[in-house]
Amino acid sequence: MYYTRITQIERLTDEVATLYFSICLRSYPGQFVMVYVPGCEEIPLSLSSSNSVTVKAVGETTASLVNAKEGQYVGVRGAFGSAFTPSKRALIVAGGIGIAPMKYLYEYLMKCGSKVSVVYGERTAKNLFWLDKFDRITVTTEDGSFGLKGTVLDALKLEKLDEYEKIYVCGSEGMLRATYDFLKERDALDKAEFSLERYMRCGIGVCGSCVIENGLRVCADGPVFNASELPW
Repeated sequence: MYYTRITQIERLTDEVATLYFSICLRSYPGQFVMVYVPGCEEIPLSLSSSNSVTVKAVGETTASLVNAKEGQYVGVRGAFGSAFTPSKRALIVAGGIGIAPMKYLYEYLMKCGSKVSVVYGERTAKNLFWLDKFDRITVTTEDGSFGLKGTVLDALKLEKLDEYEKIYVCGSEGMLRATYDFLKERDALDKAEFSLERYMRCGIGVCGSCVIENGLRVCADGPVFNASELPW
């Protein structure tokens, strides 16, 4: 582990913030880091760029990060895990804080000259952020307060999936499984990659705390999986 200084904090909503580090990590979109906050525990966080994480306050450690101060130091290990596979014609599907690693992926693909569309869903408009970061984006809110009323699945039904080489998905467990079922019905699982989130202790495949149903470890075998690898 090494310690890095938080050089900038971007407040995105009441519960979400991006923390920029004083170092750039050798990494690719989809990978994660283990972040240690002194006085709290060490947790896994997806990278939202090569030198940042975007975190939502859902517990003591994440709340501590969201309320951190510029100049504060945190411990970092990584980057770890598998990354998304690049493609020239891509569809990004993100639910909630799942948009965090997808911004890193989007920026990477755009630099590669890819054509990228984004579907981003939230419960309500006040939770949305980064809408200006994507050129081609469809936004859904479950309460209809912004964009298309419904979930990301309602937006996916309007997409011509055969136009894309890859479909990248990140979000809550329920959203991932529902999207998996939808893509299976549309015979599009072979082109899909899913980013999973699990509780992790070590981050390097030793402790077994993040093993999923088929024995694969989210930290070492993932967190990005081809849809065909998932036991759903």
